[in-house]
Amino acid sequence: MSKTIADAIRSRETFYVTCGHPMCNHSTQLDLQALGARLGLDHGAMHNDLVKVFRCDRCKQAGRDQRPAFFTCIPDYGRFDRERMGTKG
Repeated sequence: MSKTIADAIRSRETFYVTCGHPMCNHSTQLDLQALGARLGLDHGAMHNDLVKVFRCDRCKQAGRDQRPAFFTCIPDYGRFDRERMGTKG
């Protein structure tokens, strides 16, 4: 079973998308709520699910060839502490 956008939101993960072009490397944080509204909350949230959807506007404007984007997923590390301590929040 693949992780979905809804799973990532529920887990309070933070996603960044970064342009794969070596002359650019532009990176931005994804708004998972907006992405879920656009693609559907059941859409996959793994690299192979998302790479087809993203292209770099900066590279397009600069006339560079499009390279695949890559993604960074940062877990909600505070959740692990809260679970360990038995607190909510």
